[in-house]
Amino acid sequence: MFTRRSLSLTLALAGLAGCTAPAPDDRQRGPVLWPAPPETPRFLHEATLRNAASLADDSQRAQMRRLLSGEDDGKASFGKPWAVAATGGRVYVSDTEGRRIFVFDLPRRRTFQFGLRLEGELKKPAGLTVDAQGRVYVVDSTARRLVIYDALGLYQRHIDGTRDWVRPTAVAVSPEGTRVYVLDTGGVQSTSHRLHVHDADGRALGTIGRRGDGAGEFNLPTDVAIGPDGTLWVLDAGNFRVQALAADGRPLRQFGSVGNGLGQLARPRGLAVDREGLVYVSDANFCNVQVFQPDGTLLLALGSRGERDAPGRYLLPSKLACDETGRLYVVDQFFHKIEVIRRLSEAEGRRLLTSATG
Repeated sequence: MFTRRSLSLTLALAGLAGCTAPAPDDRQRGPVLWPAPPETPRFLHEATLRNAASLADDSQRAQMRRLLSGEDDGKASFGKPWAVAATGGRVYVSDTEGRRIFVFDLPRRRTFQFGLRLEGELKKPAGLTVDAQGRVYVVDSTARRLVIYDALGLYQRHIDGTRDWVRPTAVAVSPEGTRVYVLDTGGVQSTSHRLHVHDADGRALGTIGRRGDGAGEFNLPTDVAIGPDGTLWVLDAGNFRVQALAADGRPLRQFGSVGNGLGQLARPRGLAVDREGLVYVSDANFCNVQVFQPDGTLLLALGSRGERDAPGRYLLPSKLACDETGRLYVVDQFFHKIEVIRRLSEAEGRRLLTSATG
C-alpha cells in the first residue's frame, strides 16, 4: 500500500536525486539501473547520503552559500560507517569512529546525531535496527550492551550483556516488538556463536544456536534480520551461507556456499530482507549486493567494484537495511557513503528502459 509516509519519502528522495553531491567519477550519465538495458530494470540508484549537504537544495543561492562557507559536499560526516537502519524517512547510521549515531531526516532535509552523552553514551556502536514504534536499538560492541533510544535519539533503556555476550555485532526485533535477538559473532577462540533472545523488557529468554556447521549452528555469524512473515534470517559468514530459522530457532532452510560464482559467497558482511521477502547479501570480495528469493534462487547482483567512487560502485560494502517502502540502504565503508536503492515496479522499469534506449 502506498501510504502518506511512503509518499513523503518518495518526494523527498526525488528532490535529493537532483541535488546530492556529484560523485568523484562523473562519467556516469543518466540513472543507474539494474539490470542494465536492454533488460527491463528492476532497481534504481536513487540517492547517495554522506553529510548534511546531501540533503541541501541545489538552487543557485544555496550553491553560492555553500561555496562561500567552504562546505565540502563530498566529505562524509561519519568517520567509519558500520550499519544502517531506516524508517519513516529517517536513516540512522552507526559511526564506530565517531562513537555516535548519525541521522539523515530526509523529509525535513536535516541531520542530527545522538549517543554521545549521559546514560546513552556509546563506546563502539555496531549493528542497529528500528521497531514498528520507531525505537532505535543499537549494539554497543565494546560495552557489550544494547542501548534503546526513541526516534529522536533520547535514551530509553538498555540491556546489559556483559555476563553473557562475547562480541555482539547485530540486532533484530520481531514485528510486534516482543522479541529482541542480539547476534553474538564470538571469535576464533570462542564458542559463543549464537543469538541471545530477550523479551521487550530486556529479560533473557534463552539462546539460539551454537558453534558448528550443522543446521541451526553458526560459525562467525555477522548479521541477522527478520522477514515480513517472522522468519529469522542469519548471515552465517564463517559457513558461507544464509540460514532461515523459525522464531523459536528451529532450522527451516539454508542456501549459499563458498566460491566466486553466481549465488556463492566469498566475504559476506551484511544481510537485509525487504517487505516482500527478498533477501539481500553484501559481499566485500565481490563488492556488490546479491539479491535472492526466499528459497535461495539468485535474481541479480546490484553494484560492482569501483576504484573511484560513483553510484553503484563499491570497494568495502558493509551492512544493509530495508525500510517499510521497500528501499534498500547500502553502507560502503571505503567511500564513506550510504546508497539508497529503490525497487521498481514493472511499469516503472519499462518507462525507464524506453527513456534509456530511446
